[in-house]
Amino acid sequence: MKIIQSIILGLIQGATEFLPVSSSGHLVIFPYFFGWGNPSLPFIVTVHFATLISVATVFYRDIYRILKAVVLGIFIKAKRESDNFKLGILLVIASIPAAIAGFLLDDYIENLFSKPIAAGGFLLITAFFLWIGEFRGKRIEEGLKRGDNSIENKTITGRENMIDTLGYKKRTIGGKINNGSIGFNAAIAIITGIGQALAILPGISRSGTTISFARFFGIKRDEAVRFSFLLSVPIIFGSFIFELYHSLETISVGGSQAWQNLAAGFISAYIAGLFAVKFIVFLTRKRSLNMFAVYCICMALIVFIFYFVNKII
Repeated sequence: MKIIQSIILGLIQGATEFLPVSSSGHLVIFPYFFGWGNPSLPFIVTVHFATLISVATVFYRDIYRILKAVVLGIFIKAKRESDNFKLGILLVIASIPAAIAGFLLDDYIENLFSKPIAAGGFLLITAFFLWIGEFRGKRIEEGLKRGDNSIENKTITGRENMIDTLGYKKRTIGGKINNGSIGFNAAIAIITGIGQALAILPGISRSGTTISFARFFGIKRDEAVRFSFLLSVPIIFGSFIFELYHSLETISVGGSQAWQNLAAGFISAYIAGLFAVKFIVFLTRKRSLNMFAVYCICMALIVFIFYFVNKII
């Protein structure tokens, strides 16, 4: 690749890793549009590592607190009651499906990265996930706020969990029922993790599926986004180590041009990822993700049109 191609692909990876529009799908589609070759494995590994650093830059306090709580909780039983310890365990649970999928299906999925039409089709699935997650999440939130013939919003003793007619637990904070808010549990975490596992397919957005799967069960949007970003850390780090091991020889014989491409891709991906994380965190406080569903549909249609026009010509 040329340096400018590395920069462009790095920007695309950094932005789309955290926006719910599928970074892997865009790394298939854009080289196809411009007639470039598919990015090499070392390049993909490098730009993914850059996005890991960008999310760690934004959430380093959260990551530190969670790691500290989990390490202490392993040795000190009393520490296992902390929210950060429980969150750390849920993140581990949610990471299992993707780890299994990546290990078992890596060779099969790799073939799909040369098929832009497949990426276009999976973008439509991402759009559906985004829409159904927002639709279902809003309905549950509205139902919890209204009460829907469930328990009244009153002061209760202790920190017990109350269950409404929808079958969801309302979290208690400081002894008061926190209407309109549902907390993560092991079941929701594992299903969210399954959403992350689906993102091994090019065109299925990792952030889009994890946020949407959590929203489907009534998790507030900002909490789903935070969980999704924290969940990206172990899976991106694990895939980075795995792919780095398989591409060390290629990197070592690439020459100075290859190293320059990797550096350019890394820097552009890190900067784009940093802005993307902050942007999506800000945006989702007030806006739904449906605009990204529309984007995925439009991008998929462009891919289909481009593909079939090339076939005819």
